[in-house]
Amino acid sequence: MSDVPPAKGLSADSPSETPSSGTPEPASSPQPAGTPSPVPAGTPSPQPVSGDWPPSGDAKGARAGAGAALPPAQLPADLPDFTGRDDETARLAAALTTRNGSAVPVVTVAGLGGIGKTALALHVAHTVRDAFPDGQLYAELHGTGPAPAAPAGVLAEFLRALGAPDREIPPEPDRRAALLRSHLAGRRVLVVLDDARDAAQIAPLLPGETGSAVLVTGRTRLAELPVAAHLDLAPFTPEAATALLERVAGPERITADPDAALRLVHASGLLPLAVRIVASRLAARPRMRPAVLAGRLADERRRLGELRIGDEAVESCFALGYAQLGIEEARAFRLLALHEGPDFSVEAAAALLDLDVLDAEDLCESLVDSGLLECRAPGRYVYHSLLRLYARGLAESGDGPVSCARALERLLEHFLAGIRGLFRQTFALYQVYSEPEVVAAHSAAADALHTGLHFADAAEMIAWMRAENRNVMAAIHGYLAGGGSPGRLVGRLFVVPSLADRTTVPAELLPAGVLFAMGAGARVMGAADEAICLLTDALDGLTGDDAFISRAHGQLSLAYAETGMPEEARRHGLAGLALAGPAADANAEGLCWLGLGVASLYAGDPRRALDELETAGEIFRTRGMPLREAWCLPRTIVAHMQLGQPAEAVEVGTRAAELFGRIGDDYLRGRVLALTAVALDELDRPDEAAEARAAAETPWRKSGLSLNVPDQKLVEGRTRRRSPDPGPA
Repeated sequence: MSDVPPAKGLSADSPSETPSSGTPEPASSPQPAGTPSPVPAGTPSPQPVSGDWPPSGDAKGARAGAGAALPPAQLPADLPDFTGRDDETARLAAALTTRNGSAVPVVTVAGLGGIGKTALALHVAHTVRDAFPDGQLYAELHGTGPAPAAPAGVLAEFLRALGAPDREIPPEPDRRAALLRSHLAGRRVLVVLDDARDAAQIAPLLPGETGSAVLVTGRTRLAELPVAAHLDLAPFTPEAATALLERVAGPERITADPDAALRLVHASGLLPLAVRIVASRLAARPRMRPAVLAGRLADERRRLGELRIGDEAVESCFALGYAQLGIEEARAFRLLALHEGPDFSVEAAAALLDLDVLDAEDLCESLVDSGLLECRAPGRYVYHSLLRLYARGLAESGDGPVSCARALERLLEHFLAGIRGLFRQTFALYQVYSEPEVVAAHSAAADALHTGLHFADAAEMIAWMRAENRNVMAAIHGYLAGGGSPGRLVGRLFVVPSLADRTTVPAELLPAGVLFAMGAGARVMGAADEAICLLTDALDGLTGDDAFISRAHGQLSLAYAETGMPEEARRHGLAGLALAGPAADANAEGLCWLGLGVASLYAGDPRRALDELETAGEIFRTRGMPLREAWCLPRTIVAHMQLGQPAEAVEVGTRAAELFGRIGDDYLRGRVLALTAVALDELDRPDEAAEARAAAETPWRKSGLSLNVPDQKLVEGRTRRRSPDPGPA
């Protein structure tokens, strides 16, 4: 049973929400709340038809006699195939029928066009109609149309329905509203106001005392209106959408190909209007297989055109909301849809729109208020999938390719600034471990590091990566797909440490390479869970470069080990080794052996770990990368500690701290000093342990990478000596 009412065949919310065709131009400015609207054709005249005001005694008697007439029953029919929305129906029904003191229950339902607000409201109204024996009033307010219904005309119709003769209806809207409240006093009437524009349109139509109840639908949340309950209506669940397909197109066709059915409902964006159109198209073509229509809908360029039957079209439904926007809101609606990522921040919006953040936020919130954008978290926004296709089409046709390309270029630069900020510290460290010609090749990118975003600490870096990793990929893909220069992009991305030992990288590997670098950075910062997600996505995007794939396996081996999953860590380490040898990539081969050694540490096998760490060090040493041999030293300290060899751990730690100091790697120097301090505690050398911890603190803080110490938890359980008691103060 659909969530879409039967008016005009398939209308999502009302006849006025779905014009037959055409894309309206946005208004030069939206109509302010409370501005009198032109009365649409067919609206009754606000003047009394006959007689004088106030009414005579005979008129009052006529009103009393009218009270004995049949109560109004104006609700349009409920849908015979209404589907789903059980929880929403129960919630709204309870809110309408629960009395709370003397307040009139006003219940509102908001959502984008086609979401099924009217269908749900009518279904709920029919569900609770027995609780309102004095009648049900219904008005279509045309809030999204070019001529919203004037409250005065609606008041006149309501008064007539309640038995007031025309000569008793005053010309002034305020007096009509007062008379309506008088007629509703002592009665139990349900008032349904469909497709409201704003609170000013609704306020005169409300009852004045408890007994009656009001149910309002609209595309925007009526924040100024005191309500008993509000529902932001969401799209269908896949199950409800599939059930609607079965109800309309026939269960045999849908159940025979469940995969095609699922593709159909997802291509419809789970939007009730779109799902009903798809189902109706199938019903009208008994010989069409669902898979055929699913294939047609798979092409995003054709999708909105396919979501049409007769006079009903998703695109026309969206056009009504777009037509209400002012010039700046309309431009924002179009350009923001160019971003292909799952969501976008207000900072990304500012980049796309070439505005400051506060102005961009105002426009985004205005679009949210208009029901054309959703705010799922503070400062983060998302389009419905079909609405984004509609807006993007408007941008491509209205703003033109040059404006669209410039907007995407600004968005890409926004994300590149974030990447430069992430690797401001680490790139300098990786330069230490790279060949001189590689460092020279990336000198321009290194010089641009100062233009990166500023992150206060590692936790803030991790939060940015977590929020933006898929958006970064989408921006890079969009830039390249739009004809952006791969060479220019390579030059701007070589601040990424994972690419810093290469002078050239194929453009097709850049998106996955950035994911790889972010994952490796997250692991270094101690966010192993986030690293696994990023590195797994990177692995999925790497093709044709066995050395790069091997490095991804090596990093995943380390990350899985640090999350306490040594078996999965070993699987990735071995998979990486199988590729690294044939690829003749010593960096990848050593990294995979390092991953195997760490997996053994976390599996509680320090003897095996020492052997694997020594193998990794030997590869780095004999293949001309002696500095990278130092990467093995922090884990070697841990292995000695696990074997009960604190003296050996101190010896390795002291040597490693000196080496990292000479190299200039403050981060790893801090790590080995912290581990060495634990070994010194075990040797009952508390003064030296305290000195080592103090020496670790400064470089650690200076590195800006200290979320936690990946190896520290492997030695924390060992006996730790306290510093000498300083005695009484």
